[in-house]
Amino acid sequence: MPSEKQYNSASAYKVDKDEQKIKLPLLTGSLLLIFAFKYLATSFFALGRGESFYFLTSALIFSMVIASFLLLRHGTAVEIIYNRSKYAKHSKIPYKTMGAVLLSTASILSAYLGSYSFFASLMLGISILVGWYMYYGFDPYADKIEGYESDKSAQRIMTLLTGANEDITAILGYAKEMNSSTIAPLMKEMALEFQKIVKHIEDEPDDYDKARKYLVSYLGELRDMSETFTKLDANDKRKDVEVDFEETLREGINKLKQQYEKLMDDDILDLDIKLSVMKKRFKNEE
Repeated sequence: MPSEKQYNSASAYKVDKDEQKIKLPLLTGSLLLIFAFKYLATSFFALGRGESFYFLTSALIFSMVIASFLLLRHGTAVEIIYNRSKYAKHSKIPYKTMGAVLLSTASILSAYLGSYSFFASLMLGISILVGWYMYYGFDPYADKIEGYESDKSAQRIMTLLTGANEDITAILGYAKEMNSSTIAPLMKEMALEFQKIVKHIEDEPDDYDKARKYLVSYLGELRDMSETFTKLDANDKRKDVEVDFEETLREGINKLKQQYEKLMDDDILDLDIKLSVMKKRFKNEE
């Protein structure tokens, strides 16, 4: 089974650029390898007999099938990230579709060289495409950006959240390396507070401007300070700045909690206004 980790929008908005690795089952695409190695063996036999034409064509078919195998696996990993994301841009490169076309072309070439008519070879290639679609499917072609005003708006916001998630992951990593028993829990708590704000923006993109300052300025600076403090901690030179850093973290956590509560209060107010307007409309229509 693929990894069960859920990929949020910030890590998977641009699936081609996503750094997360999906562990696909080893058997994914294994049938293609069987087909490929048949032609690898054929090419060696042809080489041994001095049949250069059959050697080259068999090697070409082998290469095309291997390329199809690699495209299938990469495209499947990209599709898993896309499917697990609430928001995501579809891949600009249709990996699985390219793999299907390559395999179909290799099949046509193989059949035609095997004395089948061109029409019969073409029909085989088309049947390969249909079979691929039914078994593996093609690539997603639509962007998952419902709730955003436009694609440009989605890209602007989700690019910010991508960077925010990277900063949060880095801070959590520094916390794990920390020897200080007082600073490490505060760094983790701060990272979790930032995660709550990121999650809120993912669910409510309209609140982007209200939290942008925290995710653009404060988060980046706190990540840099966390990295520097971690280096000092590793060399046992943190004592001179530990108290100040602890105070900064505590103040930052309080500010983040206040900001999150404000975002939630604004949502309650917005809903209350909408409910009031709706009630008036119902009353006027009586």
